Amino acid sequence: MLTIYPWQETQWQRLSAAIAKKKIPHAMLLTGPEGIGLKHFAYCLSAALLCHNRKENGGACGECKSCILLEAGSHPDLLKIGPEEEGEQIKVDMIKKLIDYVYLSSQYAHHKIAIIGPAEAMNRNTANSLLKTLEEPPPDSILILASHKAGLIPATIRSRCQKIVFPPAKHVIAKEWLLANEILDKGTGLDDLIRISQGAPLKVFELLENDPVAKQQVILSDMLIILARNHDPVKLAEKWLAYGPAQVMMWLMMFFLQMSRLKLGFTSRYTEKAMISRHLQELTNELDLTQLVGCYDLAVKNYYAIMGPISLNKQGLLEDMIIFWQSLKQ
Repeated sequence: MLTIYPWQETQWQRLSAAIAKKKIPHAMLLTGPEGIGLKHFAYCLSAALLCHNRKENGGACGECKSCILLEAGSHPDLLKIGPEEEGEQIKVDMIKKLIDYVYLSSQYAHHKIAIIGPAEAMNRNTANSLLKTLEEPPPDSILILASHKAGLIPATIRSRCQKIVFPPAKHVIAKEWLLANEILDKGTGLDDLIRISQGAPLKVFELLENDPVAKQQVILSDMLIILARNHDPVKLAEKWLAYGPAQVMMWLMMFFLQMSRLKLGFTSRYTEKAMISRHLQELTNELDLTQLVGCYDLAVKNYYAIMGPISLNKQGLLEDMIIFWQSLKQ
């Protein structure tokens, strides 16, 4: 897909105007929260730069030889650099490959483009290997760095890139796009998900696309068991960890928010999911509003700890949540 997301329109207009004037920066740093689509934007921008017949809005035509090669993943003038496995670092050898690549002449277009993401996966040695290329870029070479944690990138790299910031998507725009994908129903609690995800529509989309209902029911069942009797927090945290710690914490935030609303007399957003709705009501009946708000606050705190720049023990954060929940009925 060569179309940007609707919440990226401002950044697209800025860069498409630069392309039209042939003033595109030789190095850019795309930065914004996770779930905002930085790599997708980098891909669309690369497609536009390599396209032989751009549209009026500056986007790639999708039909020329360059676009066809790009869609097939075999364009010789585009190189993508990233860790071999999630959570690993970008190796120095990868940057050396990038440097050799950008000094070669382009084959189908006027540019040689390299996308590096997540850019914060470069350690200091790797970043230093890239410095000379950023300081003295080969003609028509363009480097696009994408990072959700730009503060972890060495200042020497950041200062040599034009920074393009992507703020969280506006609630209305995010909701319209999610509804357009036709995977939602009235019982999804979409507004809550958008608020909790802090305007990151792709994060919401991923949670919903993976059909989390069965996992959510398991977590709610576990929460009822925890309140009914003692449960080993370590074993339970190991179980939840397999669902994805960030996703579990986001679901907990959403559950506690819904229980707080139920406590205040509002209707559950999960009326079309009978099992989830029943479990939420049962849990709501067990605790008072102050306790539920306390749980929500802790879930928010632990979620941002999981998503933060510092590598923390994610299972430990899940255990912390479970132990706190367990203590409420002791």
